Amino acid sequence: MKAVNLIPPEERRGAGGAAGRTGGGAYVLFGALTLMVAMLAAYATTTKSLNDQEARFARIDREATVSEATAVKLAPYTVFAGLRAARVATVKSIADSRFDWAHAMHELGRTLPKSITLTALTGSVSKSSSGGGGVALRAAYDVPAIELNGCAPGQAAIPPMLASLRQVDGVRRVALQQSIKGANGAAASTTSSGTTQTRAPDCRRSFQAVIFFDPKPAPAVAAAAAPGAAPTAGVGTTQTVNGGVK
Repeated sequence: MKAVNLIPPEERRGAGGAAGRTGGGAYVLFGALTLMVAMLAAYATTTKSLNDQEARFARIDREATVSEATAVKLAPYTVFAGLRAARVATVKSIADSRFDWAHAMHELGRTLPKSITLTALTGSVSKSSSGGGGVALRAAYDVPAIELNGCAPGQAAIPPMLASLRQVDGVRRVALQQSIKGANGAAASTTSSGTTQTRAPDCRRSFQAVIFFDPKPAPAVAAAAAPGAAPTAGVGTTQTVNGGVK
C-alpha cells in the first residue's frame, strides 16, 4: 500500500512556512530593529553624557567667575600682607646689622684686669666713622672697634691684659699700638663730706690698643629714601672716659 501524506504542503516541516514564504525577510527585519534599538540607546547615553559634561563645565565656569571676583576684592589685602612682610624683614635686617654697644661695654668691664686704668675709650662702627684722631691701627679693619688708651703698672701687665681682652664676646682681634714708659699722674675726686682726696693711677706704662669685633651683616633691604635725599652714612658712637676710670 502506498503511504499518503495528508499534511498540507505549506505546513510540512522543512517545506517553507513563514520563512519559506518571505525568503528570510523576517530575520532581516528583526536584526534591523535590534540594531536601531541599540543605536537609539547609544545615542541616548551619549546625549546624557554630553549634557552632564556641559552642566559640569557651566558650574565650573560659574565657580571660576566667583573666585575671580573674590580674588579682585582681596587683592588689596594681599598687597598689604606682602608689604608688611617686606617691612618686617627690612626692620629685622637693620636691627641685626646694628652693633650692640651695651653688650660690648659690659664685656669690656668684665674682662679688663683690675690693674689696668683707662684714660680714654673710643668706639666706632667703621674706620671711616672713627674720626682718625685715635689709635692708628684702627684703620686696619673696617669693622666695629674700640680704641683704648690707658695705664698699666708695668710691661708685664700688658700681655695678660691683651689675653683677657681676647675673651670679650664677639672679638675678632686685639692689637697693641704701643706701650711706652710713663709717669704716675694724679686724678682728683671729691668725697660726700666735701673734702678732696687725690688718687694717683699707676701709670708706669702707658699703652694704646684696639679691640676689633666681628663685622655686622649689612641690611638686606635698603629703606626707601625721600626724593633728592642723600644716602645716610654710618654714624659712629664715641665715648671718652677721662680721669682714670677703670
